Amino acid sequence: TVSCSTCHAQERAFTDGQTKSVGVSGNETHRNAMALFNVGYQRRLFWDVRTIGIENQVLQPIEHPDEMAMDLDELTERLTGMEHYKALFIDAFGDEEITEDRIASALSQFVLCMHSYSSRFDAGLENDFIHFTAAEVLGKDIFFNGDSRCNQCHSGLNFFSTQAFINGLELDYAAAGDGGIGDLTGLPQDDGRFKTVSLRNVGLTAPYMHDGRFSDLRAVVDFYSDNIVQHPYLDERFSDNGIGPPGQVPYQLALSEAEREGLVAFLHTLSDTVITSHPAFSSPF
Repeated sequence: TVSCSTCHAQERAFTDGQTKSVGVSGNETHRNAMALFNVGYQRRLFWDVRTIGIENQVLQPIEHPDEMAMDLDELTERLTGMEHYKALFIDAFGDEEITEDRIASALSQFVLCMHSYSSRFDAGLENDFIHFTAAEVLGKDIFFNGDSRCNQCHSGLNFFSTQAFINGLELDYAAAGDGGIGDLTGLPQDDGRFKTVSLRNVGLTAPYMHDGRFSDLRAVVDFYSDNIVQHPYLDERFSDNGIGPPGQVPYQLALSEAEREGLVAFLHTLSDTVITSHPAFSSPF
């Protein structure tokens, strides 16, 4: 009744549009489903970066009691009993034996094929953004101008960071229900520290944040403009002066209406025009 694609739908850049996903148990999972693309650039996975490497990640949702709730021994037995898979495993591995390691390898290789680089922004890099609207140009300038600090956390062509940040959603994340990395380490300086996700395809992956609290991009922009909370370990990138130590007074960008709408318009230019419909990533059944 539940597959990987239940929570990672192609048309949504491999997310599900839910605040928190619902698996085979019928219960909400702990966090918002993360997008799947350009995973090869990411060493640490999950919102709390607890797992290193895609091959160590792909089987965990299958075992999770609220996601697929399937014992891995049962998984290999079930696939072994399905004629459909025999020829595929022979093509991939040389014989029809189905093992846990081979399943992890096959799933990992498929996810690693999900490259996202065909957006209007990518086209703009080639043609100097001649097809961008005035609002999109304004938003691009704000994103990269340094004052907004957007690209200090969402940098490079993948618009992400290998670091996890505390971004001031809460004063006490653990008390609010999810301490992120802090729930694993027990350290106050990790309370609310979460993975910095790629902004590619962000226009397709609502709702936003680890708990899906923001329904649209405008709400995200408004938060970063006006409503960052002064957490004791708030990352210095969100402080008034932009440098250490952490925990300072949050900045107030106080963006104008045009600037907010421009940022939203620019973020939508990061949506891939190929990956969401390419048959290579569509259901074979």
